[in-house]
Amino acid sequence: MSGPTRPRRVLVTGASGDLGRAVVTRFLREDAQVAAQYRSRDAELRQLAREHGGTLHLVRADLSTMSGAQELAHALPAGWDGLDVLVNCVGGARPLAFADVTLEEWDACIRLNLSAPFAVLQATLPLLRSARGSVVNLASVAALTGGAFGPHYAATKAGVLGLTRSAARALGPDGIRVNAVAPGPVDSRMTNALPDEALAGILASTALGRVVSPDEVADTIAWLVNGSSAVTGQTVVVDGGRVLL
Repeated sequence: MSGPTRPRRVLVTGASGDLGRAVVTRFLREDAQVAAQYRSRDAELRQLAREHGGTLHLVRADLSTMSGAQELAHALPAGWDGLDVLVNCVGGARPLAFADVTLEEWDACIRLNLSAPFAVLQATLPLLRSARGSVVNLASVAALTGGAFGPHYAATKAGVLGLTRSAARALGPDGIRVNAVAPGPVDSRMTNALPDEALAGILASTALGRVVSPDEVADTIAWLVNGSSAVTGQTVVVDGGRVLL
């Protein structure tokens, strides 16, 4: 049997972050039409848009609200009658000690890291069904280790793994594959916000002794989309050997 065809229509949420931009760039290199959702920090995305012309569509939407996902779905390019790929990169958190996480911080983290990917998947489901598309959710090794960012971040990323498995079972009959990538530590603004001693401790217990580049994570996502037609409901860990399963 032939493998999956290269995607034509790709939606990347959280596209202005370090990982999001790497994913956008990776699919642009495959000549895909990419819709890049962002909330702020769009200067580098606009530079990418100038370089790639009409193949990159910038969509501003606030995914911290449940209505933002519907607004995003309605703002996709008019000619798209299907969605080949959804990559949920939206997410993040401030590193906090366990005792310092307030209920407000907890709720905000759930909205951004867990509710937003669910809402976007649900809002774009008709388009994914039409194209028998593929979904990749960004989790984190914090879902497996607890991590240095705090319980709010680890709990929501563990939730992403549960969402991924549930969606894979529910949507498999529609031909939709749903997988997750769990990166970390990644060379990014978020990782660089950690105290030096915390990052040094993480790297000391990582087999390769280094951070992962955003491009390495993007390559893994591209493989899940392009070269793994029988893989669904799985989590691929890309962490340089931080977690050895």
